[in-house]
Amino acid sequence: MGFLDSIKKVFSSQEQDDRTTLSRKVQTAPNDPQARQKLGIFLMRIGEVVEGLDQLARAAVLYEKDGFAGKAIAVLRQMLKHDPRNNDFQKWLIRLLAAEGLSADAQTELRKIAAEAGRFTSDEQRLEFFRQMAESLRGNPLPHLYMVDVYRGQKKLMEAVSEMGKAAPSTVSSGMYGEFAERLRAMIAQADKDPAIMEPCGFLWINVGMRDEGIPILDRLIRHEEELGHKSRAAKMREVLDAVREGWNPAETGAYSFNEVALKRAEAAAPPPAEPPAQPMAEARPEPSSQGGKEGEYQEEIDIVRDALGRLQAKVHEEIGDTDPDARYNLGIAYKEMGLLDEAVKEFRLAMAKPELLVGASSMLADTLAELGNADAATAVLDEALAGEPVSVEQRRDLRYHKAVLLSRGGREEEARKIFVSLYQESPGYRDVKARTERYRP
Repeated sequence: MGFLDSIKKVFSSQEQDDRTTLSRKVQTAPNDPQARQKLGIFLMRIGEVVEGLDQLARAAVLYEKDGFAGKAIAVLRQMLKHDPRNNDFQKWLIRLLAAEGLSADAQTELRKIAAEAGRFTSDEQRLEFFRQMAESLRGNPLPHLYMVDVYRGQKKLMEAVSEMGKAAPSTVSSGMYGEFAERLRAMIAQADKDPAIMEPCGFLWINVGMRDEGIPILDRLIRHEEELGHKSRAAKMREVLDAVREGWNPAETGAYSFNEVALKRAEAAAPPPAEPPAQPMAEARPEPSSQGGKEGEYQEEIDIVRDALGRLQAKVHEEIGDTDPDARYNLGIAYKEMGLLDEAVKEFRLAMAKPELLVGASSMLADTLAELGNADAATAVLDEALAGEPVSVEQRRDLRYHKAVLLSRGGREEEARKIFVSLYQESPGYRDVKARTERYRP
């Protein structure tokens, strides 16, 4: 069901009651993730996917902030069922899975995305996704290997070599040799014996412990230099290769060329520098934090929520007519839940034009005006609804109770007292009027 169809759907009376109840719970406790989750699921069930995703995203942020990452993961999985191609939701899920130590699940999600054709609109979008995943999945070579695939497709082999170098240490620690070797062999074949590519590839083999693959490549490069008459360079290269054969491990230095290995060996052989003379101890100063911290992570999720809101507003302008009261009423509720109070006021006023929506829209409008600090306007809206026709006995009672609550909040206790006492005399079991009237008794 499309957004326009869902926003125009005329709910049953029970659905309207359910939505109002859930919305009020969110309004009363905006930082309660469970309330937002329930509202989001309800909105999904009635077909309002955009608004439902917004509420679920807010619930996931709150769960994570409260330390319930497992619940945030469950909410994100719900969101992805309805919006499976949302890359932001997917990145969020993978990061949380990794943070919770569920590396196998995170890896499964990453493989699924990498295998999905048409997931990304451009190579740069694909690369950026995997760059961010490399930050979340530290110690896992997969994000770098998937970037290698993109660069190989673009025939940017030097960039691919660089990513292979980043993947090498985590390949050793994770034991993921098969996928590393597959890509390295493919890159060697694609390089067509280009020395600039073959040299780092030879050292990459050695750095992941596959010396039998790497040493023959480096030996061929040395013989090529000798054939070209570059005797001095070939001799220096041979010295490095002999050291590798004798046990020198370039992986300890992260070197991927003859020159780098020679430099690292020279640095290791040099005597340590003399210690500088002791200086008087300076007052210790706190080190600046090098970590982005949780707030940075939460800000990313908050940005996702804002993006979802932007998409909703864009759809509103494109798809909803100015004269559809049902759509405007439902949209007003969505705006109010998102904190867009001025926009909500406009929508509720438009919805009041339909007699069947007068009571519900008036009640929501009064709440919104009260939140904006205009208590007099809020009670005036309820008075207008009370004077309207047709208003049932139950609706009139609800509107009077609502007005009394707003008057009490605004410090107008005497006016509120009269309404609460009147309601108690008419219907002693109605809501909490018994408790409210007791405080007025002498």
